[in-house]
Amino acid sequence: MDPVHSHRLVALASLLAFTADDMKSPPLPEQTFFADPAIDRLLAVVMTLAAEVQMLRDRVQHLEADRAGETPATSPDDAATYVAHILTPLLGEQQARGPL
Repeated sequence: MDPVHSHRLVALASLLAFTADDMKSPPLPEQTFFADPAIDRLLAVVMTLAAEVQMLRDRVQHLEADRAGETPATSPDDAATYVAHILTPLLGEQQARGPL
């Protein structure tokens, strides 16, 4: 076996050993920000889905611009507006215009 392949095998073996050792160690305690840890998990799921939606929106925007022969117009303001839209319900304020 040539030295390059031997070096790669050693690196892979050390990576696998690290992963196996890492799996043996006890998991770290979960961070909680709300009184009920289930709410933290639910928020994590929602934020993960929101990140995926933003990625898909960005991808569609790029594909549509590419198909039209244009340069996609993205700005940090788009992302900030999206994040504000997603996080607004956490404020606990009424979003509807009518009375409670």
